Amino acid sequence: MITINLLPHDLRPIKHSALPYAGAVLVFLLAVFGMAFVFMTMHGRIADTQQELDAKQTELGALASVVKEFNDLSQRKITLEKKAQIIKEILSDRVIWSEHLNQLAGLTPANIWYKRIRVVWQSFKEQQVKVDPKTGKVVLDPKTQQPQMETKSIQKPVLEISGYVVADAQGERQVSPLLDATTKADSEFAKIFTLQPPKIEDTEFKGFAVRGFTLNYVIETGGKKPDA
Repeated sequence: MITINLLPHDLRPIKHSALPYAGAVLVFLLAVFGMAFVFMTMHGRIADTQQELDAKQTELGALASVVKEFNDLSQRKITLEKKAQIIKEILSDRVIWSEHLNQLAGLTPANIWYKRIRVVWQSFKEQQVKVDPKTGKVVLDPKTQQPQMETKSIQKPVLEISGYVVADAQGERQVSPLLDATTKADSEFAKIFTLQPPKIEDTEFKGFAVRGFTLNYVIETGGKKPDA
């Protein structure tokens, strides 16, 4: 049987090649394979990274006790350093009275009698840099930008010595030899004890004419008044 297509040539259906479809399917399969390969590769890397992380965490857990011991030792070191500093400050501020009283005895002329030796606390006016109590910062002058000064009352320890001067071989009753001895003759004594203006008056002691005195020496140790 013979089949004759009577349609004009331009109206006849066009026969398409199957090659483009096969190419598209091939590209799709390659893309799927590539994505699967990338997924498996990344999954393997994630698994390796997770294993490494687990190993590091296990190692860190094993070192936890060592880290804790190190932190404890570091804290103890800081505490000991603070205590050592406090002890150093206490020792630097400490007045060794046995030595200084022995010095005073050696500096005392023979015609001086002591009535009382004691340590008292007295107030002194001092110029200090002004600090803002709220911020703790130094207050500056708005014009000069220099620190402002203020007068404050400071409590300081004072060695108070009182007694009498009797007449010496020349009949003199002078306190000046003791003052010179404690301010000039012994530099170590004068370094710690700073003499303030003395109080001197002529009086009597058991019927004898004597010269009474009260000497105040500021104790320069940087010490602070203890709490009451």
